[in-house]
Amino acid sequence: MLSIRNVSKQFVEKLFFTADNIHLRDKNSLAGKTLINAFFEPSTRTSLSFESAMYKMGGNVITFNKDVSSVKKGESFEDTIRTLSLYGDAMVIRHPEKGLVEKASNIIDIPVINGGDGDGEHPTQALLDLYTIYKSFPTLENLKILFVGDVKHSRTINSLIDILQFYPTNKLFFLPFENREPSSEFLYTTGIAHSQIMDNMLINKIDLDISFYDVIYCTRLQKERSDKEDSKVDIIIDKNMVNSMKDTAIIMHPLPRNEEIHPIVDNDKRCKYFDQMKYGLDIRMALLHELIKNQ
Repeated sequence: MLSIRNVSKQFVEKLFFTADNIHLRDKNSLAGKTLINAFFEPSTRTSLSFESAMYKMGGNVITFNKDVSSVKKGESFEDTIRTLSLYGDAMVIRHPEKGLVEKASNIIDIPVINGGDGDGEHPTQALLDLYTIYKSFPTLENLKILFVGDVKHSRTINSLIDILQFYPTNKLFFLPFENREPSSEFLYTTGIAHSQIMDNMLINKIDLDISFYDVIYCTRLQKERSDKEDSKVDIIIDKNMVNSMKDTAIIMHPLPRNEEIHPIVDNDKRCKYFDQMKYGLDIRMALLHELIKNQ
């Protein structure tokens, strides 16, 4: 599971069916199997949900900590990955450098799951995000989806856009933070994939009509992806904004959040970012079941 671009719509639908029924399966379906969590970049939800998912199915987990490993002695990424691969049946890797997860998959013989690579992709986040939308809108069709925040650097936005290509009747729009606008090439590619007019996809906050949208997907300012202090959080989802949304709309965030969603709205039924974490556990259980069960 390196990229959403490598999966089919049929696989996604099968995975959703498995996730819907995962708690009815054998609780020891992965007994005797070991997952290696190799995170070269900080993580809370991705790391712990994979760990929890594996334990819930009777498997074991080895958690790699680069700060107390031979990486500190100068060991190469390649040697570290080769070593870790000898101890388990599958590996989740997160790395701040785009492309290194794919590189790792080419030098070891066990399944590799991309847990996020720089500003590239985060495929399992895309799966759980789409699954969250599916739980509110089961057809996954004819939705108006607004991406808010650091559109320029967000790997979760990139991956969700990729998987949404399976559902071309949806319309995508972008409301970026200051100096975090997507490139013209990004808008053009997205527009072509989703049969949209590029000029209508980028929204100015002055002209925003929040009641138009079904899904509001917010991200934080990705300070670690830029050396420049050239942006600020100039869009905040607060009570006034939420009060203007559709009653059926949902608000999502991959977390962690900073100030872009005010905590005062957390108890609103339309806020689904904590549900995303719950659904993420089900999706990752389903994915591990599919990748490891028959190895």
